[in-house]
Amino acid sequence: KGFLLTSSHVVSNAAQVFVQNNKGQDFRADIIYNDESRDLAILKINDEDFRPLTNLPYGIRKSASELAEPIFTLGFPKDEIVYGEGYLSAMTGFKGDTMSSQITISANPGNSGGPVLNKNGEVIGMLNARQTTAEGVVFAVKLQHIFRTIDDFRKIDSIQNIKLSTNSNIRGMERVQQVKKIEECVYMVKVVMK
Repeated sequence: KGFLLTSSHVVSNAAQVFVQNNKGQDFRADIIYNDESRDLAILKINDEDFRPLTNLPYGIRKSASELAEPIFTLGFPKDEIVYGEGYLSAMTGFKGDTMSSQITISANPGNSGGPVLNKNGEVIGMLNARQTTAEGVVFAVKLQHIFRTIDDFRKIDSIQNIKLSTNSNIRGMERVQQVKKIEECVYMVKVVMK
């Protein structure tokens, strides 16, 4: 339906927001909810040229992730989508932050706001930071906080009907095939600053 989730810090101080799909098409988007405390923002594509997908290929995992669980990410640290692979390395984030978990993966500016997925093609979090003093130490907002942000948004705007599917249509597929399906759903966020 054109709803996207990204990191709040990606869109802070934005005068305008555009998102670009994997085909290079740009669409105007609005920030409809900003949760700075969890570093999450909900965007809505508001462009007549946008055509939403009928079904999302990935699911949203309801249960907690496991230490050492293999994960992968998709993001835009450059002008094309970039794949990363690693594992869940700690159940807490920077200095014991319980809202995030630590993942061991390569990440650069531009990866923030990208999904963190498990081998079944289920989103388990969202990449939001990296530790600059260490190699491969990256943090992701835990899924429970994404659910809380969406629930908070629903309380103030019950007209917008955001549904999260727990069914992954790409479970059991080879990773290359999973990525081909998911990359249609990952957008580069472009910000025009105030």
